[in-house]
Amino acid sequence: MADSLPVFDYAQVLPLGFRFPARMTLLPLERGRLALVSPVPIDEASAAAIAALGQVAFLIAPNLLHHLYLGDAARRYPDARVLAPSALAEKRPELRIAHALGDALPPELAAAVDVVPIAGAPGIDEHAFFHRATRSLVLTDLVFNVTRPEGWLAHLLFHLGGTHGRLAASRIWRLKVVDRAAFAASIERLLRLPFDTLVMAHGEIVRDDARARLAQALAWAVPPRRVAPVAASERAPRGGT
Repeated sequence: MADSLPVFDYAQVLPLGFRFPARMTLLPLERGRLALVSPVPIDEASAAAIAALGQVAFLIAPNLLHHLYLGDAARRYPDARVLAPSALAEKRPELRIAHALGDALPPELAAAVDVVPIAGAPGIDEHAFFHRATRSLVLTDLVFNVTRPEGWLAHLLFHLGGTHGRLAASRIWRLKVVDRAAFAASIERLLRLPFDTLVMAHGEIVRDDARARLAQALAWAVPPRRVAPVAASERAPRGGT
């Protein structure tokens, strides 16, 4: 089985004491270089662990919501190129965004990763990343999988959002989608990718039946009958890479 992607989890506490776990995912590239998706606070211990894995070449804000710690990461890694949705430049003009995610990926990143824009919800403008070597799909806010919320406020808010204790899309996505056809087409493209592991920014990583579980979580947007199965030639052999 292919190695898993390195991740760094952060016990984020938002206003009013809302405990909302967050995750940064590392995408290994060629020549020992790394892309950090959705940076979280990086202390000296985390920086040392990251350095042991490779050199940080890219910092990625995968949507218009996950940029809170991007500036700190850019200061820590001044030689890394920042990638983000183009509209983030208006929201955070002080960030040194080198490349818009809506454009073609830099060759070094494109050699290892496919990016899928989640169209139809421009207020979020999320981008998903498929890391080919590990057959991992990296999402941010499209789905949550917080199976054990901490604190009464977290329980309440996840209930209200429709994601309590399960892999699901928040009701906020349904409010943010302004073009259902474009959104559905993006989800269909995601579900045709040959991924075995689902990594999201909030909640437990899904390693078993990841594609089927994601299809179920997004069935409100794309009925399962519309999603073509992964070809046998694309499936990872058991015990293989």
